[in-house]
Amino acid sequence: MTPQRYHTQAPYCGLCAFLSRVNFHYFWRIICLSYASFCRRLSLGGAHGGWSVVVFFFIMLFRDIIGQSAVKASLISMASEGRTPHAMLFLGAEGSGSLPLALAFAQYVECTGDKSGGDACGECPSCRKIAKLVHPDVHFVFPISKAGASDDTDAFLPQWRNMFLSSPYFGLQEWNEAMAERKDAAADVADPDDKKNAAAGKQALIAKDAASLIHHKLSMKPYEADRQILILWKPELMNETTSNSLLKILEEPPTDTMFILVSEDSQKILPTILSRAQCFRVPPIAEADLAGALRTRDGLTPDDAMRVAHIAQGNYVAAKRQISLSADSSANLEFFKDMMRAAWKRDVIKMNNLAESGRSMSREQAKSLLLYCQHLIRESFIMNLGRPELNFLTAQEESFLVNFAPFVHVGNVERLASLFDDCLAKVEQNGNIRMIVKGMVLTLTALIRNIKRPRSDSESLATTA
Repeated sequence: MTPQRYHTQAPYCGLCAFLSRVNFHYFWRIICLSYASFCRRLSLGGAHGGWSVVVFFFIMLFRDIIGQSAVKASLISMASEGRTPHAMLFLGAEGSGSLPLALAFAQYVECTGDKSGGDACGECPSCRKIAKLVHPDVHFVFPISKAGASDDTDAFLPQWRNMFLSSPYFGLQEWNEAMAERKDAAADVADPDDKKNAAAGKQALIAKDAASLIHHKLSMKPYEADRQILILWKPELMNETTSNSLLKILEEPPTDTMFILVSEDSQKILPTILSRAQCFRVPPIAEADLAGALRTRDGLTPDDAMRVAHIAQGNYVAAKRQISLSADSSANLEFFKDMMRAAWKRDVIKMNNLAESGRSMSREQAKSLLLYCQHLIRESFIMNLGRPELNFLTAQEESFLVNFAPFVHVGNVERLASLFDDCLAKVEQNGNIRMIVKGMVLTLTALIRNIKRPRSDSESLATTA
């Protein structure tokens, strides 16, 4: 099979240019994709001083999905037997592969070639168009940021295609960053960094304009295929107007139409919508499958792949973030250290400085920080139990928690977890981030220092039991 190619502006070396002109079998395509990705991340001068690189991407077939054998078998069986419902919900956590699965299923359904191998052919005109996300009968609706000049979903289709074709495994964080790079995302802001913060600071939503867009696209007959397919990513981010409009369409669906909702949180979707869609639960990727993908796709050694897979807990997106060691993760760890030290020392000046730093945080950055704090509190408590196989830590995190973990114990762990839960809820409700951070730091002073620790966590747990 010939690899698809997608041109972009990025550094490249002579080997990358050579690989772009050659056809490969599946195994060599993986090697070339990993090497080209490595060259893009390197961004060096000299040999990598060119301006154009060919980025390879896979035709989205079931066999390109990491793990999820049971889900893939169920979907293939259902489609082969003609039992495909008009509305489906792919419910899975971030990084589980629910969105790639949705597109692979859409390609399988629309494929006009030989599907005797239990997968789409990947060669017919329909497969090729879906692989480039340009099939006229496969539509996408996704959350967008209102920081832009337009809140029409189609205005962000170029960024959506670029993101998906570079890697179909991504989360809302990566999508927000991609939208922030859009030239008209903040046209009235002069500084590029301010543009990114302006877009990232807005919550991505599926606004009411998406409802009219759905009506418009599905009101027309299919152009090429036997049916139209609408893939709606993150329906939990629909506002009330869009939810009610979608419900009306699901109650009286147009003929020859299929809906695929891809969600991470079904509790935020209208129950009436859930009742009209057949749910397919997508579990986290098995650790062995994830480690294998990290070896073949990201070039990790077997030991590093197992360590990252263990930390990621079935989330390929989290695994990729872990590999990149992004500045955000380092900044969150440093903030956590400074916050806990200031709380222990009752350093009012330091606490006030930390609160003031909330002014420059976007809402997504604040959410990321609070989720990270929850993660470290949980890991600290587990570390005290003497069960290292249950810890999911990087080397930098472990070196800090070895000394910090004793301050998280049965006497305060529940209140610490509740504190970060409450702060996260306030951020999601558009609360003032500076005031939220200030209240959080002041409350930590009492929780870390003023609560008397029991004799030992194991004795307290035994007593509780």
